[in-house]
Amino acid sequence: MKLVVGIILIFMSIVHVIYGGKMQVNILKKLEANNILIGSFRVMSLQGGLILFAVGVIEIMVYAGLIGLTGFAIYIPLGIVCLNVISVFIVAIVKHQELFKVIIPQFLIFSIIITLQVLSVI
Repeated sequence: MKLVVGIILIFMSIVHVIYGGKMQVNILKKLEANNILIGSFRVMSLQGGLILFAVGVIEIMVYAGLIGLTGFAIYIPLGIVCLNVISVFIVAIVKHQELFKVIIPQFLIFSIIITLQVLSVI
């Protein structure tokens, strides 16, 4: 399960940075957003993508036996993914309910990832 989770997370990180970032930046440019806003978005997109990539690499390294997570540490990759999903839910619920229309596919994928992570630690 760790291998599958790692591969999915790495794939999601690439999609997040390349497709998601490019699509949103193009929209911001069409709206004539200033460079600071566009740059800030690029930073956040890259940060999110790198976090997903790092967790994916950790999951693959655990699977391959290159590193071992014990005790509380076995829950850290799961916690990072959950925090990522929770932050989107908070923003959507509190400020931008319209986000739910476009993030449903991502939530389905992350639900699968979280389920596989939970099953791999119990």
